[in-house]
Amino acid sequence: MTTKHSRYLVRSDTALVRFHLNRHEDVTGISGEGTVAGGVIFPDGTVAMRWNTGTKSTAIYDSIDDVVAIHGHNGSTIVDLIDVHDE
Repeated sequence: MTTKHSRYLVRSDTALVRFHLNRHEDVTGISGEGTVAGGVIFPDGTVAMRWNTGTKSTAIYDSIDDVVAIHGHNGSTIVDLIDVHDE
């Protein structure tokens, strides 16, 4: 699976890719700003994400693109990749 997000190329064919969800502006007033969640992209593209907010929760998504579509808020929140793998 190859996914483009921002200026990064993520290749997770054989390894997990960790990330942080960083929010520059809290447009909903719920989760705050800064690092609001952390997660991992599995080799098949599935994403598990854990919220760092007052009420902790864990969510599963089909892809990192789905995470961005749901939680990106038009660029107010970005995915910062921790493990970036070359092709």
